[in-house]
Amino acid sequence: MKRTYLLLALYSSVFIIFGFVFIYSAGISMEARHPGVTASEFLERQLIAFAIGLAGAVIIIYMKGSWHFKRAFTVYYPLTLILLVAVLFFPDRGGSNRWIEIGSFSLQISEFSKISLLIVLARYFGGLKKRNLVTTFLIPLGILAPIAMLVFIEPDLSTTGILVAITLVMMIIGGIKLRYIALALIFVVILVLVLYSGGFIEDYQIQRITSFLSSITGEEHEQVSYSLMAISSGGLTGKGLGMGLVKYYLPVSYSDFIFAVIGEELGLLGLLLLMFAYVGFIRELIVAGLKGSTALEGKLYIVGFALYVMIQATINIAVNLGLFPPTGVTLPFVSAGGSSIMSLMIGYGLVFSILIESNEEREREDEEA
Repeated sequence: MKRTYLLLALYSSVFIIFGFVFIYSAGISMEARHPGVTASEFLERQLIAFAIGLAGAVIIIYMKGSWHFKRAFTVYYPLTLILLVAVLFFPDRGGSNRWIEIGSFSLQISEFSKISLLIVLARYFGGLKKRNLVTTFLIPLGILAPIAMLVFIEPDLSTTGILVAITLVMMIIGGIKLRYIALALIFVVILVLVLYSGGFIEDYQIQRITSFLSSITGEEHEQVSYSLMAISSGGLTGKGLGMGLVKYYLPVSYSDFIFAVIGEELGLLGLLLLMFAYVGFIRELIVAGLKGSTALEGKLYIVGFALYVMIQATINIAVNLGLFPPTGVTLPFVSAGGSSIMSLMIGYGLVFSILIESNEEREREDEEA
């Protein structure tokens, strides 16, 4: 188990270090393009958010993982819904109501809803006695629906999609039959078509998809074009830390396109190091979940958390490589984003809490034996 802790700490340290270094590097380009902006302010905000997230993770680590699962439906689920409703009454930012703002402090509740949904679904599937169409498909959809609907009307289509993906993943590892998976995918397609035909999907969201499908060049793909240019210009070893030039043309180089900044400055070798760290991190989490947790709900949560990180990292990297339309999805643990890093650290803390509690249970059983 110590080996697992060390490897997880090693992989996550790679993410955090990459994040701090390249958020600052990307901030240099933002400073040059926007009067009144300093390169350090992006890093400072990320450091503060990381510190808060780390404090939250430490608190959760010293709490029993089972404590959180017991309160999944009495605390986490209703609190998530209340906060998602509250978000809609706060001033919008760029036409979206995604943040609860108190002074200079803001929280994007939809980021925390991902972790909450994982806890709730892990608790649900962990206590499931019978597995049929109703218990493994309809009820989980009912759990998802209010959260996804509230996030969708903010509007935040990309996070809604990730919430749906998390639910599908939890259905699969929770024991849904293969024929019901096909039914779930058909349901998602029909839902998207209904929302599209009903005019519930915003024009700019449709434009992102149609322009991506119609061409890979031109004004509509300017962001992706610069991302590919940055990665290709980095070559094998990159141009060196802080030396990238194409990042000055990327609009959100510190967040959505930080992968491209890394590619330009560290080259293919830097990108491979980061991607291998993700592969190792996800693998180690899955192995730890399957072998390290004694409770089924703990296994489901840890594996679900690993796959959630995999899904989000894959989408972000695919966008940077021009394989997926721009979505605004961050690179887990690396991209700038206070709510993102805080929620991930808290969710990560619960992983250790589950593993530590399970290890203590095994030691007590050995002593009694």
